[in-house]
Amino acid sequence: MAKRLPRDPEKEQAILKAAIQVFGSDGYHASTDKIAEIAGVSKGSVFRYFDNKQHLYYEAVKQAIDNIMAVINFSVWTDSQDLVSMVIRATKYKTELSHQFPYEFDLLMRVYANESFVPKPMRDRVFQMFNKLEVDLVNNVINATVSKLDLRPELNKDEVRQYLGMFIMSILQMSQKYFEKHPDLKKIEDMGEIIDQIKAYMDMLEYGVVKGKRKPS
Repeated sequence: MAKRLPRDPEKEQAILKAAIQVFGSDGYHASTDKIAEIAGVSKGSVFRYFDNKQHLYYEAVKQAIDNIMAVINFSVWTDSQDLVSMVIRATKYKTELSHQFPYEFDLLMRVYANESFVPKPMRDRVFQMFNKLEVDLVNNVINATVSKLDLRPELNKDEVRQYLGMFIMSILQMSQKYFEKHPDLKKIEDMGEIIDQIKAYMDMLEYGVVKGKRKPS
């Protein structure tokens, strides 16, 4: 029986790094030959470390999430003084992370899109993993938000969290698109347009949209 060669951690990481890049740019149909070439290893080495393409894909998604979670700073949300500044800071921070980790974000966006090319059992596994990341991030935003709101005493806090989760996700998506179109914006004082838009939505959230409902004097 042939002896199994010891694993080389640097080679394994090189393969994962290349897999994140190539799966992110080309999708699940990415060539393993291309992954091996970028990693600087043989194709045989790829499948010695990762039994098959599905295993490599799963580990690449997991590594992409781990790379982001290793550096993420949750104080961006928890240290914000109000909801508007929290949304602005969180969105800008997410945009900056996407520039710092472009391949990871490309891959995770493909996971989020639920690409049909990925075999369904694997598609479900990686989406579940990605969804947990999203839920953890949004829960941090929601918990920080709820702690700053003077809620009506008759409201159920769990329902408020669910409602705010839907609202905040929409605001974050809208804000991120704005910052992607305006990458030069660095200071809060230069963000009047998006801040005014968020404030308008916040006003509707807090006071409703039905005629006759008035703000307290």
